[in-house]
Amino acid sequence: MIPTPFMVLCGVMKAALALFLMAQLVAPNITIPQVMSAKFSTATPIKAGRKANVTVSFSLLNGYKINRDPTITLTVSPISGVKLESSSIEASPVDKKSTDEYYVDLPALRVGVTAAKAGKYELPGKLIYFFCSKTDGFCSKQTVDVKIPLQVE
Repeated sequence: MIPTPFMVLCGVMKAALALFLMAQLVAPNITIPQVMSAKFSTATPIKAGRKANVTVSFSLLNGYKINRDPTITLTVSPISGVKLESSSIEASPVDKKSTDEYYVDLPALRVGVTAAKAGKYELPGKLIYFFCSKTDGFCSKQTVDVKIPLQVE
């Protein structure tokens, strides 16, 4: 049997259709928005040679909620001239207002630091938390690079 142009075209169309269907099975390259951000503050100015606490508070995008367990974790990398009380800080999973596995009131973390001398410092760290979308139920772990600014007198 001699292939006709119609038969050749049918084979090409079948291959194109198969490739199209396979492409539909591959997930698109979607980036997840950063749903929680951190703000760093101190109650009093940081004095050289004295221990100070940096308070880490959080804000959350509308439409998301943060899991209480696994806990929110902040891992801080040490730098020259600044001593850390702890390089890993975990939030308490206790939230008295919560009736489920999510925070109602986001916790605050405290990072204990002692700077050897006056100056500006920036402590690199990683904030790790688990979140869920209120609209579609999608849940994920998120790791965010943070920089903790220190102004030492």
